[in-house]
Amino acid sequence: MTNTDIASPQRVLKKRRARRSKRREPWKRKAERYGVSTRTLDRWVAQGIIAPPEYIRGRKYGDADEQPRQDTAA
Repeated sequence: MTNTDIASPQRVLKKRRARRSKRREPWKRKAERYGVSTRTLDRWVAQGIIAPPEYIRGRKYGDADEQPRQDTAA
């Protein structure tokens, strides 16, 4: 095996960065930002107000740039 067969560390880092295209924040921090509980966020997901969380290693993460829908009728 030659040195050219092994991926350089810079190449590996670029691939990792390319996969992380959107910002994520922990579910609890997202709830704190909106001033609600994490259970309320779960209810909002069920009602379609926000997108479902992404699970990473068993923990919930939400899109940091997403805003709740305001057009829901009561």
